Amino acid sequence: MSHDSPAPSTDRSAAASTVIVRMVMPDRWLEQVDDLPVSTPVREVKAIGLRAMLQRSTDDPADYYLEYAERRVRDEDVTLAELGFRPREILAIRAYDLGHYKRFEG
Repeated sequence: MSHDSPAPSTDRSAAASTVIVRMVMPDRWLEQVDDLPVSTPVREVKAIGLRAMLQRSTDDPADYYLEYAERRVRDEDVTLAELGFRPREILAIRAYDLGHYKRFEG
């Protein structure tokens, strides 16, 4: 007995190559949801979120930091995959302020 129709694909690599990212700016009550490649560096995710939520491109992403799982992301060059990010988890984008200083680079 032969079957002429192909078997359903079990290849999940295409589905696994992107992830739904919820970005929030809690201090401003803003939220953005995007489907991004897992190879996207979190630094780029932050810039995408800032442009989308603030509706302008004049803000410097270096004036903001990221939190994932309520912890500051120290290395923003890591990708979403390297961070261990899973679909629909949250990245919080927060401005440096009096309680959250930029790292000294002198």
